Amino acid sequence: MTTTIHPVDEILPGRKMLALALQHVAVSYVGSVAVPLIIADALGFTRHETILLISTTFFCSGVATLLQTAGFWRFGVRLPIMNGVAFSSVSAIIAIGTMPGVGISGVCGAVILGGLFIMLIAPLAGRLRRFFPPVVTGCVVTAIGVQLLPVAYQWTGGGHGSADFGDPLFLGVALLVLVVILAMNRLGPPLLRNLAVLGGMAVGAAAAWLQGLGDLDAVREAPWLIAPAPFQFGMPHFALLPFVTIAIVMIVQTVESMGLFISIGDIVEREVTPRQVSDGIRANGLASAVAGVFAGFPFIAHMENVGLVILSGVRSRWVVALCGLMFCILAFFPKFGALLAAVPAPALGGAAIAMFGIVAAAGIQALAKVDYAGNQYNMLIVALTMGIALIPTLLPTLFGQLPDWLQSILHSSVVVACLVSVTLNLVLNGAGEDQGRDAHLPDGAAALGSARADA
Repeated sequence: MTTTIHPVDEILPGRKMLALALQHVAVSYVGSVAVPLIIADALGFTRHETILLISTTFFCSGVATLLQTAGFWRFGVRLPIMNGVAFSSVSAIIAIGTMPGVGISGVCGAVILGGLFIMLIAPLAGRLRRFFPPVVTGCVVTAIGVQLLPVAYQWTGGGHGSADFGDPLFLGVALLVLVVILAMNRLGPPLLRNLAVLGGMAVGAAAAWLQGLGDLDAVREAPWLIAPAPFQFGMPHFALLPFVTIAIVMIVQTVESMGLFISIGDIVEREVTPRQVSDGIRANGLASAVAGVFAGFPFIAHMENVGLVILSGVRSRWVVALCGLMFCILAFFPKFGALLAAVPAPALGGAAIAMFGIVAAAGIQALAKVDYAGNQYNMLIVALTMGIALIPTLLPTLFGQLPDWLQSILHSSVVVACLVSVTLNLVLNGAGEDQGRDAHLPDGAAALGSARADA
């Protein structure tokens, strides 16, 4: 009797897996570099210290990804999840790093303690699994896609701070990327359909460079080799206030991660159990504690890669695990990383519009399968959740006069969608009720002609 291997556990042929992993690297690298750059600038790092911080961040991101995808013992949700630094950490890290007598060593100490704290509360997170039925996860996935789209539009227009933002040439490059992605999905063989995003980005980047867009100076100036090492910015400093500050941020990130784990499980057709939720949160905590040793930051699931899983139709966690290994290796060779970061923003924007739009479409598809006729409250849950959750994305200034601690919770549409939908579902439908467990997300992978069965 043969046992069917679930697509999540499938190990693909070497060349195919290598190409697919490289696609994940290309998608996530540029977005990941922003956080260490912002932190380094705010804390007054030198150029060498900035390069070192970027390298350690990518090394720790690779370790965190391996923890989540491959996993060991009770660590890792074992799904195709790329882990990275969340923007929700930035303000807290800058606040800690600029405290008198604290600095980056205080950030390291706070992140180490925060990671250990999250590991301790991981079992509690698993018990909350029953509060995430399809009506909740559908709202969360939709919020993920919509929250990411403004980033795609920024890249399409030339990137944040571009002097010629919205130049027709930028829009033309992004449109070219979309056309290539569509053409590869419609006309290409199975492997090219899986690699449509990478192909579109490559063609768009080449066209942009030929038009004189992009700056390769950073590639020429980057060193060939650098070695991330523990305690490279000094021994960690432990203090109560920095720990409490980062712990609050990481608790909010834990709520977001729970929603992401369960939603991604729906996307790849593998139900995430309470135990797996706990294992995923525990891996987040361990990865963050390790990152604190290297002067890294708290790590959670990278939302950008969710769209790539859907669009490519490839659900293997081992592809993303290989991506994590590549990140660990790239951390030692900044010049190669700088080349990926030099991809012109409009080329990224075209690919991002496709990926993030697919995520939003998958959420809408899931919500379409929720039982509204038999349960009158589900429509109200979706309406109020999306109406409130999109405020941070569409009009973030609305929360501008709220206390800082509350703004730190309400900064993300995904976090708000989790909190509002879970609360409304609990109040209106009760806890633990089956509200249509067949309303999963996997059919979204078929969009744009992506042949999932060929993955």
